[in-house]
Amino acid sequence: MARPATAAVRLLTGEREPVRLATTANILLHGLQTIDGVATKVGDRVLVKNQIDARTNGIYTASEGQWFRAADARTSRTMQKGTTAFVQEGPTNGEITFRFNTLAPVVDTDPIDITGDGDALHRSDLLDEDNMASNSATKVPSQQSVKAFVESRTARYSTEFGFVDDGAAGANTGTNNDAAWAAAKATLTHGETLVMVRKNTGMFYFATTSDFTGILINATSNPTFSGPNVYADRTSAQRDSKAPAVTVTGTGKLLFNSTVLNVTFMHHSEPVDKVDFLTDGDVAYDEPVPVDMSGAQISMLKTPWPNGNTFAASTNGITKTMNDIQINRATADTSVVQIAGIVPEPTCQYSWVIGYNTGDVGYAVFAYEGGYHCIYAAIGGSIFHRKVTGPATWAEVAVSHFGDGTAASNEPAYTFCGASITVDMLTPTKYQVGLNGVVIAEGELPSPCQYLGPGIYFAPALTGISHYLNFTKTRNPTRLAQRPVRAMFVGDSKMDDIIIGWPRDIARIMQGSMGTQWEYTKNIAVAGETLAQQLTRLLAENMTGYTDVFVGLGTNDAQGNLSTTTFETNLGLLFDQALSLGARLHVLLTPAFFDRADGFAKTGFANQGQNSAGGQRVPAYREIMRRVCATYRASGNKISVTDVGKICGPSLARYLTWASDQNRVDTNVFDNIHESRLARTKIAQGVARAAYGIATTRRTRAYPVTGIPAGWYTNNWAALTSPVFWMDERGYKHIDGIISNAAGANLADGTQVLQLPTYMRPSRTIWLPTVTQKANTQGWIEIQSTGVVAVYGVDSTNKFMRLSDAHWE
Repeated sequence: MARPATAAVRLLTGEREPVRLATTANILLHGLQTIDGVATKVGDRVLVKNQIDARTNGIYTASEGQWFRAADARTSRTMQKGTTAFVQEGPTNGEITFRFNTLAPVVDTDPIDITGDGDALHRSDLLDEDNMASNSATKVPSQQSVKAFVESRTARYSTEFGFVDDGAAGANTGTNNDAAWAAAKATLTHGETLVMVRKNTGMFYFATTSDFTGILINATSNPTFSGPNVYADRTSAQRDSKAPAVTVTGTGKLLFNSTVLNVTFMHHSEPVDKVDFLTDGDVAYDEPVPVDMSGAQISMLKTPWPNGNTFAASTNGITKTMNDIQINRATADTSVVQIAGIVPEPTCQYSWVIGYNTGDVGYAVFAYEGGYHCIYAAIGGSIFHRKVTGPATWAEVAVSHFGDGTAASNEPAYTFCGASITVDMLTPTKYQVGLNGVVIAEGELPSPCQYLGPGIYFAPALTGISHYLNFTKTRNPTRLAQRPVRAMFVGDSKMDDIIIGWPRDIARIMQGSMGTQWEYTKNIAVAGETLAQQLTRLLAENMTGYTDVFVGLGTNDAQGNLSTTTFETNLGLLFDQALSLGARLHVLLTPAFFDRADGFAKTGFANQGQNSAGGQRVPAYREIMRRVCATYRASGNKISVTDVGKICGPSLARYLTWASDQNRVDTNVFDNIHESRLARTKIAQGVARAAYGIATTRRTRAYPVTGIPAGWYTNNWAALTSPVFWMDERGYKHIDGIISNAAGANLADGTQVLQLPTYMRPSRTIWLPTVTQKANTQGWIEIQSTGVVAVYGVDSTNKFMRLSDAHWE
């Protein structure tokens, strides 16, 4: 791609991109601060020119952590003598162009002299009499006048035309910029760029102007155009004639805000960031299918509340139509949970809403063999998650509403009984329950789900009609959004924000991704602390409300040569506290660092190295952490592991930035222990991916190999040699092993030997070949859509049947 003209001219002339502010005194190159009377923001370009250590002068990017030199001003070539930078804001330095005066400087070694306030050049100072536009026959253009002439054809600043950015959001107030726009449009007729300079609110008010086409607008300062007619990017006549829309350049965006209509338009510059482009993996393939609630797809079932654990058919007081099932409470069974059950298809979602009556309690029910799970709540009441495993045997936990306090539960559309409910069968046994599209509960059944659906409980003597409405099944569904994230960060200097990335980048990356709302972050990480010290801090925390805990430790334990046994014990205690109230845990495995006793004092890198030792011990601590994570995960805890070595490669183990050693310069490295800002962003990406990996279970139709339960056998048939069943990734059902009837009765053709549950039944009756005796004589089994499995050709002497991996859809 050709370099834009403006950038090419800057490369030739030495002009840098404008800076927002310029310093008036020595500053610390760390953290947000006030410069020339203006508060800096993250990402601001700042001309630093008054440092006591003049080697650190230059153009920097403001940050809440360490400041780094701007990408276009960090080498000798880009800071050469004659380089200039225009300052956009500030009562002292605003509207002034400053000049670099050091010839061929060695960055961070030579003092950088930048013209002081008294000698600073205003823009008008750069326009010589021999301005070339006069076409003078006697004047010889200088380098400066050539620069000014070329610049006049490429970029002009809004302040030249009288633009003032003192407007207020949503109000017809502020300086009217109609005349300024007219002047700019009349002047900039050769493809020049109008650079919008932010000096105040960044909002430019226009009383009548609505046409902002015809000028290339540099929106690096993220300006807003506001006014009663500012609501479209071109007039209707221009649109009809296919005239070009507003064109924006720079790294920011231009926002159009109408003070009359509640409409805004945001114009981003090109090229658009690559993450804005969708790929095949970003496509949503949701296939909603209506469920016929009047037919056989829905089974009306009931179980006694609270002590029942199995379901029976329910018919009293029930009327079924296509999209509405009505429960007449005067004639229906009472003191039971009535459910409208559907045989679920794994990896699908099911949605509904219930029309409740006074006194109803609403349910989402997942029934399996011998028990069920349910989410339930009375109208306007608290939500509970119950897991029933036998008659009068259950465990129950409260489920918090969205938001804090009672206000959320009093908002009818966000209560369990008033919301749209979606259940997601991620696997044959794992489920999530969503309230208005957001997960409120999740669980795993001990065996595949037989029925799921909405339910109602009501006490005796109640009248009126309750409804189940608009049952829908969705194949290939988009995932439910996770509950708002409230995160705790635990660790050492790799996580305490000395170098930004942990946790700020994780919040930035996850905010909005997969429907995530990142609500709150607490960071208790402290540079230099060991696992034991961080454990003490975490044990003092109330973990109520936290959804995720991020942990990155081990470096200081390795340097201190702490006992690996003690480290493993403390890690388990830390995990127990982090997981105590149901939060997800995300663990970072730090890379091995590079021992460097003299790193702190390296020439040119003062205060950037670490006087470190013990790097050889890091692998042992890494593998302890990985092993403990694996042990906790095997116990059913939600733990993710991110190995930074897989993200940044060998950087910290081999490549350092010490200039005197002539080693490879690696942008992933800050010093011999710490990753750079760039690397931490990569790590944050990796951790975010791992976090979503445990928050959103992988969809699968598979169910592991399991012994055929005794309750499936009929007519005195039983297990002989390892009879098992399972479901594969495609959803195919399998049975294998040998079953027999030792008593010798019930061997005739057509005898039923098994009764399959709903989730194992075929959609139609099928016949499959099997082996029925030791001589390998072939028989067959019949598997009916009702779940009946019948045998044919059984040898009366040997009395067994090899199931021969019978499988079906």
